[in-house]
Amino acid sequence: MKLKDFLFFIIFLSFILSLKAQENNPDSISVEVGNITKYPDKITLRVGLTNEANSYEITTPSEDFSVTIAPNQRLRSNISLLFRFIEINIGYTPAFLKFNDDNDEKGKTTFFNIGTRFYYKKWMQNLEWNKTKGFYVDLNDIAPGEPNIIFPDFEVLRIGGNTSYIFNDNFSFRTIFKQNEWQKRSAGSFVPTLSYYYSRISNDSSDKDKFIDITIGPSYFYNWVINKRFIVTSGAHLGVGYSHITSKSNNVTTSMDGLNYQGQVTLGLGYNIPNFFTGVSLNSQSFNHNTDGNNKLSDQHAYVEFHIGYRFDAPKKVLEKMNQLQQKVGL
Repeated sequence: MKLKDFLFFIIFLSFILSLKAQENNPDSISVEVGNITKYPDKITLRVGLTNEANSYEITTPSEDFSVTIAPNQRLRSNISLLFRFIEINIGYTPAFLKFNDDNDEKGKTTFFNIGTRFYYKKWMQNLEWNKTKGFYVDLNDIAPGEPNIIFPDFEVLRIGGNTSYIFNDNFSFRTIFKQNEWQKRSAGSFVPTLSYYYSRISNDSSDKDKFIDITIGPSYFYNWVINKRFIVTSGAHLGVGYSHITSKSNNVTTSMDGLNYQGQVTLGLGYNIPNFFTGVSLNSQSFNHNTDGNNKLSDQHAYVEFHIGYRFDAPKKVLEKMNQLQQKVGL
């Protein structure tokens, strides 16, 4: 499937779902809580198409040297299932979405991730597992005209998450990330966040680099309501913490400890009607490891995502089980 055909399909599907959604009575599917519209009896299905860039930059300031290693496949699909305080997210790149035709130049990349996000009163907990295999180094900046260096077995496994506390009851954190709620009036909130990740980098050998990153810092997010259908979402986070790196090469293991700096910026535009929503978002996140004076490692993640979503009635049995679960956990 070509890119233009896929985009046409997405636009057509969005139009059909939008028409169907407008047939519904908004009062029958939503609950108004302060400045927030909630959909407690609806299961939300969300599909996203993401142009993601995940790269590692290694810098040696004393030698004025810098090299970036990155995956080839950037376009990825994500599917999310959301119901009340639980979210399940899966990211995968099926064959028909691989629009790039430069595997000979940059190698082949495979990607898979699964994650969950759940909410308990003012707390938000996010957990994720992802693996990317197949990277390359673009030598154009170092040696113009030279072919790229391809690492087909270079693999990055990343496990971790973050815990956040949302201060403002009238601010909808879920509107920003998955649009599982809707902000009725503009509001923002201070959201302190603790992040923790374990990463393992290998290249088809027993030699592995392992990273443990723990950071904590302030965040602030804001939902700007343009009108009852459109919203602009934004946020920023700065964190500082501890980084531990273990490197094994030729049966020799070395360890380094140091500071880790984390930065994240997010910006989005969303559209919402009772059973249907869509939008586009931009997110950039980086971890900068400063373990010694000779080398620095920057772990960078950035993406632009277009998504559509549809809310449908939850089966009665599911509602009963969820109500029982919420009573037990005090929600």
